[in-house]
Amino acid sequence: YETPWFSELLLANLLSPVGAGNLSATVSQQEYSRLLKSDSLGVFSSSDYLSSGDWTQNASLFGTVDNTSFAFDAFYRNQNGTRPNNEQEQQSYSLKLKQQITAKDSVMVQVGYFKSDGGDTAQYYNNSGSTNFPGVPTPSATLQVTEKQEPNLLVGYHREWAPGSHTLFLFSRIDDDLTITDSDPSLLWLRTAVSFFTGATNISLRNPAFFTQDYQSKLTAYSTELQQIWENHQFTFIAGGRYQWADAHTTDDLNRNLGLPVQVLGDYNNDLSRASVYGYAHWQVADPLRLIGGLSYDHLDYPVNIDTSPITSAEDSKSLWSPKVGLLYSPLPKTHLRAAYARSLGGVFFDNSVRLEPTQIAGFTSAYRSLIPESIAGIVPGTEFDTYGVGLDHTFDTRTYLYAQGELLKSDGTRTLGLLVNSDPLVPIADTASSTRQSLEFEEKSVSLGLNQLLGDEWALGSRYKLTHADLQTRSLDIAPTLTGAGVLNQDVSSLLHQVWLYAIYQHRCGFFSQFDAVWSKQSNDGYTPSLPGEDLWQFNLSAGYRFLQRRAEVRVGLLNITDEDYHLNPLTVYREMPRDRTLAVSFKLEF
Repeated sequence: YETPWFSELLLANLLSPVGAGNLSATVSQQEYSRLLKSDSLGVFSSSDYLSSGDWTQNASLFGTVDNTSFAFDAFYRNQNGTRPNNEQEQQSYSLKLKQQITAKDSVMVQVGYFKSDGGDTAQYYNNSGSTNFPGVPTPSATLQVTEKQEPNLLVGYHREWAPGSHTLFLFSRIDDDLTITDSDPSLLWLRTAVSFFTGATNISLRNPAFFTQDYQSKLTAYSTELQQIWENHQFTFIAGGRYQWADAHTTDDLNRNLGLPVQVLGDYNNDLSRASVYGYAHWQVADPLRLIGGLSYDHLDYPVNIDTSPITSAEDSKSLWSPKVGLLYSPLPKTHLRAAYARSLGGVFFDNSVRLEPTQIAGFTSAYRSLIPESIAGIVPGTEFDTYGVGLDHTFDTRTYLYAQGELLKSDGTRTLGLLVNSDPLVPIADTASSTRQSLEFEEKSVSLGLNQLLGDEWALGSRYKLTHADLQTRSLDIAPTLTGAGVLNQDVSSLLHQVWLYAIYQHRCGFFSQFDAVWSKQSNDGYTPSLPGEDLWQFNLSAGYRFLQRRAEVRVGLLNITDEDYHLNPLTVYREMPRDRTLAVSFKLEF
């Protein structure tokens, strides 16, 4: 969900006049933010500490002086992780400035810095690497990843010609440096060997041992976009165009020295470009009915593989027309029906995230960087996405809130994977760089139900249920599926996940509050070799806190995973990470 939240926050900051809102990215975490208040300064701080040693700090200094608004955001997170080599340290800083030049013109500038150091942070079914699950992928004990972005630059311009008529322009530059080192990397090796007894030639696909990897990528990406909005009571039209380009310099050094030294070195400069045009129309047919239609065209030129070793200099292109339709219908004042369908084209790196083009249709996300969980497959360049959604919201006079939603998400793409080849049947050493193609078809069906109840002025009760079924089918397009070990490229697997969230919140006017949460997860898996056993567990959390200084300060203490339940969940169905041990959580918030 990076694409919709980042794009919509950017759009909101561009459209809002100076002083009408807070430019800080942490505004959603501030429960008592001061809105529509000019010539003021504010400070916000949020600190979270877990007994596992994890620490998260958010801070913001923001304000408005005359015709200028600003926000400086700082973020720091240190996670020890739940297994060896699972640690991660992140920090980011962002400065936003918005200047009202005239009554109709404003400019916004954002400069950012980001750095991340860590080990293997992917989700695994076998999180601890236990030998109880032979053949199941396990976390890496040797992978180290460092990423740095300095500086990132966003420049936006807004012109309001008349009420409802807006022109927006956005320019961005992203500079990303990525380094990966691994003394035991996961690689594909196509081995050809001659049988000592029969003389027959045997071919197999396996992971070669005794290799080390040193990977470095420097990406400099640019984006420009121009958008026009026309809006009145009955119609809204949005039209625009976007052009993005990037230079990527990638080096990938694979070394093997076990008596017979082998070096596979890739050093390439690749170009990435994307051209997009789009148009959207909203028609308020009558007060209860709004129809939405849109059409976009994307042309993408991209490197086929500069992220899986060994890399290649090959490039490819793809074009796609993407229709989008939606409906908003309110047959009753407190009943709202939503439905949508959208097609979209995925990108490669950040090209699909930095955008002003709408990312939702009738409240359903229509733009993704990836749908297949990245712990399973990573990003597949040029993936086609299809999203279907229908939702119903109703509010009862008893202060009861009900919602139901169903989604069908599909992605279809082909990726190129690096491949090491043993070219001499008599010498079993991987010594030649090659590649192989793999198709990936992914489908996720989900149904969500929610019921929330307010009891008086102090109690709130709620429940939410979500059923998710994910299916992934992969096929090797160049390697015969009958080869030994080829099953890693040819899978037809699925997972079904039930989750229930229950909560009760109590808040007293004196500032005291408490909350109890219960989470139930039940999962079954199908098609895996070896099989993945299912999971069925409850986790319970309890917290209490106090708000004081006119509710501008808050302290909270909680006990997470009270029953100390670990779990084995398949990341094929997306889930929010939960504590794996009983954990004490302490937080403190302050805003002035």
